[in-house]
Amino acid sequence: MHSTALQHRPAFAIILLVLIVSPWPLGSNRDWAWPALAILCGLTALTANFGIRNQLSIHHKIVLAAFGFLVCFMLFQLHGIPALIEPTTQYFYGTRTDLTKTIMYLGFFYATVQLVDSHDKCRIVIYLVVIIGLLQALIGGTQHLMFELPRARGSFPNPNHFAGYLEMAICLAIGAMIADRTSPGATSSRSIRATTVDIITGPLARLRLVIVIMVIALVMSRSRTGNFAFFSSIMITAAIAFYYTRSFSRYTAILLVSILAIDALIISNYFGLEKLAERYRETNIVSNGRIDLQHYNMAVLKDHVWLGAGAGSYEVAFSAYRDADIAGKVAHTENDYIELLIELGIIGSLPLLIILIAGLHAQIRLLGGIAHPFERGIAFGCLAGTISLLIHGTADVNLQIPSNTLLFILLLAIPMALDQASQQRRERLS
Repeated sequence: MHSTALQHRPAFAIILLVLIVSPWPLGSNRDWAWPALAILCGLTALTANFGIRNQLSIHHKIVLAAFGFLVCFMLFQLHGIPALIEPTTQYFYGTRTDLTKTIMYLGFFYATVQLVDSHDKCRIVIYLVVIIGLLQALIGGTQHLMFELPRARGSFPNPNHFAGYLEMAICLAIGAMIADRTSPGATSSRSIRATTVDIITGPLARLRLVIVIMVIALVMSRSRTGNFAFFSSIMITAAIAFYYTRSFSRYTAILLVSILAIDALIISNYFGLEKLAERYRETNIVSNGRIDLQHYNMAVLKDHVWLGAGAGSYEVAFSAYRDADIAGKVAHTENDYIELLIELGIIGSLPLLIILIAGLHAQIRLLGGIAHPFERGIAFGCLAGTISLLIHGTADVNLQIPSNTLLFILLLAIPMALDQASQQRRERLS
């Protein structure tokens, strides 16, 4: 057992390296950045394959099968069926790039479910993401306050993608704070005042401060959908948790109320909530141009509804449908769902839906089951982050950014790994 753990140390270290590196080179959304991540993800997947300890669960097998089908489908888009069906992609190099990225995401998912299988490893991974989120928030705050950048963006070229990363990092921080609360049995019987003081000055007070800083930076991004998605996801996840457990610890309730009330309505007011509200008021269909594009997008989708125009081919496919009313370059549709449907069609999008459902099922299963309190807290953070990015996906394309996609996959993979480890632990005890 000890030698096996030593074998997996390099692979686990590479997972940490991927998480550390991915956000900084513009979210790795550059042709000189993401190939390095692809190499690292491939290396960690291969390394994790030696001395495997964990038997793959049904969730793992479903997701791996869906990834495998998606890879085969992209190969079909690239090459068709020789002598029978012509290639369907409209942009060969774009599809080849997305195929390579998909294999990268597959490798990262496989390595995560194999290696992040204990509370200690899970804690290391999550706190690492939180630290990176804090650094991003500090950079974004400096950009906004000292250099008077209108919208904080951290190391990302787009403030909305900066907001997408922060949403997931904040949700993980909230999950870690719930998971690592001290003496959960005693906390529930304490007074509201004592519990509030414990949150503010207790052992996890520093983590609470980190959450405050990241929420402020999220507001500074001026991302309308990003802010709405984050706060909505916390309320939705809290409702799901209460529905399945029929109980809510006083600690968790006060923590969530403090995030929604204190951060949103008091602290953020001094760091741009009023300006954020002004952006909401000033938004109209003509100025943002997003809804104007939907008519064109529907025309593109109608002609490529089943097989898609080819992964990574949206810009090329859209160019055939544009007219004189569209003056600028249109590289993305500003909606993850429509872009994926246009590029992959219904057939290619089905495996993505399967991956998402499997991940959500594992999160909710862990959140509402008989899991360890630590695992339920982590499941809360992962579910909240997943819901937040799903809501944000209606107005942005965070899933086109490698760093954000990798973090999103992490949110889906960790609950699967913990759930499987928990089942194996119960089987050994029985």
